[in-house]
Amino acid sequence: MRARRKFARRRFPPLWDHGPRGYLPGATVTKRGNKRSNTAGGSYEANRLSFLVENLPLARALADGPVELPPAKAPSLEDLAVRVPAAEDLTEGDFLRRFQELSREAAKSRDRAEGEAVAMGDDAQLDAVGYSEGKLIPFSVRTGMWMVLQPEALLPGFAEGIVGTKVGESAEVELELPADYPVEGLRGKKAHFIVDVLSAREVKMPESEGPALLKALGRGSSLDEVMDSIAEELEEELADQLWVQAQDLVLDELVERAKPQVPIELVDEEVRRRWGQVEGKALGEKQFDVKEQEEALAGWLEDRETRADAERRLKISLVLKAIAERDQLVLTSETMDRLLEEVSQDFGLDPEEAKAAVREDTLAAKQVHDFAWHLMVVQHVMEQAKVQFEGAEDE
Repeated sequence: MRARRKFARRRFPPLWDHGPRGYLPGATVTKRGNKRSNTAGGSYEANRLSFLVENLPLARALADGPVELPPAKAPSLEDLAVRVPAAEDLTEGDFLRRFQELSREAAKSRDRAEGEAVAMGDDAQLDAVGYSEGKLIPFSVRTGMWMVLQPEALLPGFAEGIVGTKVGESAEVELELPADYPVEGLRGKKAHFIVDVLSAREVKMPESEGPALLKALGRGSSLDEVMDSIAEELEEELADQLWVQAQDLVLDELVERAKPQVPIELVDEEVRRRWGQVEGKALGEKQFDVKEQEEALAGWLEDRETRADAERRLKISLVLKAIAERDQLVLTSETMDRLLEEVSQDFGLDPEEAKAAVREDTLAAKQVHDFAWHLMVVQHVMEQAKVQFEGAEDE
């Protein structure tokens, strides 16, 4: 099956992935609230100071205050053109995976009770951390991660080692990392994972391709209609991905034109802060000691792909900042509200609730402001760029 390829131009394409390199299976990671209590007999200030001293790497990584960026020259936007390579055709496997995902969403589920053992095929919410040769595996810390308990090629034996663990209890899983494990230095080595099973759902899959399943999917009265719906959905997603690729190519071309210089110390700081926001917080909440936190941070600082990604993002930020200053771009409150409203709709959020949340949360307001500013400048740049999609001329 091959659906008609679309090259829709999203008005506000999603940003590149800012998440950590994920070396654990699972798709959804949810944040858990910070829990902090005062030591009996101590003042809040004293206890806070003690907390910071005890979590020194985390405190440094989450240091307040902006990182001072070096100046950069704004590149010309004239003759800015990129050509996006044609994407591979969708395969039968793509359709089957999406059909299985939709079938699972339509399945009936039951929350497993505290103390009830999880089984293969369950949805399980986990906290997990991995060790190899006595040290934390970089990027292995996960909190509140939901995953389907099923065999995983990336971590063979991981899900199988969790099966039988009771909700509210912990499991220790021993396995050998595969030859294609993303961290080259750990390939083929033994790993030890400590996993807390926070909650789980038993999932009863509906009868395959039966009338009840088709009705639950709500995508048509026949399997052909369902597959047509899946084809359209997958093609729209592919078009979005192609536009994001176009955006990345344009931004990389601007960096090549400007050739901004980023000090190694700035890359270190960027990686350190990202570690603090993602993995460091989890380690602090779990009360890992300073040595273990230093080991985890070192893993991020020494990872070549992480450093390359941080350097690229810093260079793009420098270039966009220079363009905004030269072209006198200003993010007004009206523009910010409009961007927030349209982006909220893209993510299925209520725009008014999103605006209210921003007004009530200073940190959220700062993050949304930065996000909206980025979108504004990228939109300005993309309006000047000529984007050609290979294969689009055949449509």
